[in-house]
Amino acid sequence: MIRIVCLFLLTLCFQEAYSQQIKSISFAGLTITKEDYLRDIISCKESGEFMDKQFKDDIFLLRNLNLFFQVEGSAETTDSVSYNLTFTIREANYLYPIISISGFDDQLKLQLGANHINFLGRAQSIGALYQFYDRHSLSLFHTAKRHSNQNTGHEFALAKYSTIEPLYFADSTGVDTVSSFNFDNYSVSVGGHYWLGRYTNAGIGAAYMYEDYSQRDDAFDLFGQKRFNFNKHQLRLHVETNRVEYLFERLEGWKARVYGEWIKTYSDNAPSFLKLQLSGSYYKLVGERGNLAASVRIGTSSNEESPFAPFVLDGFLNVRGIGNRVERGTAEIVVNGEYRHSLWLHKYVTLQSAAFFDYGALREAGKSFNTFFDDENPSLFLGAGLRFNLNILYKTCIRIDYSVNPFDPSQRGFTFGFGQFF
Repeated sequence: MIRIVCLFLLTLCFQEAYSQQIKSISFAGLTITKEDYLRDIISCKESGEFMDKQFKDDIFLLRNLNLFFQVEGSAETTDSVSYNLTFTIREANYLYPIISISGFDDQLKLQLGANHINFLGRAQSIGALYQFYDRHSLSLFHTAKRHSNQNTGHEFALAKYSTIEPLYFADSTGVDTVSSFNFDNYSVSVGGHYWLGRYTNAGIGAAYMYEDYSQRDDAFDLFGQKRFNFNKHQLRLHVETNRVEYLFERLEGWKARVYGEWIKTYSDNAPSFLKLQLSGSYYKLVGERGNLAASVRIGTSSNEESPFAPFVLDGFLNVRGIGNRVERGTAEIVVNGEYRHSLWLHKYVTLQSAAFFDYGALREAGKSFNTFFDDENPSLFLGAGLRFNLNILYKTCIRIDYSVNPFDPSQRGFTFGFGQFF
């Protein structure tokens, strides 16, 4: 018995003596990002046990921050016992202007602003954005994806959103009549989230909104008045996972999100509603230059018959080429697919080609799910385009696309904008 105990103790001592330890951790290439912040969020710690899988996962985590041009890691040892870890990081230009012009046919959307995506050197975003989309809008925002404690994050936004909104009203015969309104939404929003794992977080948020509608035409006599307004409160919840690796102009991995919200409207003219939305995206590297991307979004809400249904088909949001907010509904199915190929790689610019399809369908307000497929011409668009990725400015991509509805070739046109569509 004594011999067995002694053998056991000797085995423990042997394992302790020859366990692989982390002697030091260093970061090369940092100019703005705070080193203590990165030390806080990685799992490898000095004097801790070295595990190759954990080290590679930390490299992935730093890339997943969507903050750096490049992240590489090396583990050096001379005796296979003590390891010196080095994370080599190529930082981006974090304070950059937001200049976005997008549109299709005669519809134009302009955005101007500034955003610092690494505020205080701790992966926080702070910025201001002006938008002209029929009318003038302005927003201020501040977000922190992950605090130093590794467990929490937050978001805050103050905004005025104004545009011209087409609303659809059914007359006594059931025929839709479109009326245009000047629409203004004033909102303040706060939220926080908790990290359930390295890549999954759950969050809660709330917002107060004041909305004002002013009819621009005489297409429809709405409730006997041409202007109305109401107050709203929003409560929202989400759970999301993001395992996307950002590799310059190409992406690898997947992300998914479950989102729910409750909107309480203090008016008889617009209903309160519940909304649930599930979305996911998948990215796959193909060879040395190809990138396959796919996105699916499914949503449903309270099904009251109202012109203020929460889901919309819009050429800027989900179906390229379809037009400007052409339809509203109380449930949605949206599928996007795209293949991108890097044609020309340069120090300053990377040129990509793209072939894509976009499909969207809505449930009409107050109707059954069968109305998803009632349209004579499905909302399917096929197209191709170019992507100009400016490597000297982080996350800057100029996108030009041409798309056409194969069931109705008269529905076609160019769309353009900044950033990948998804």
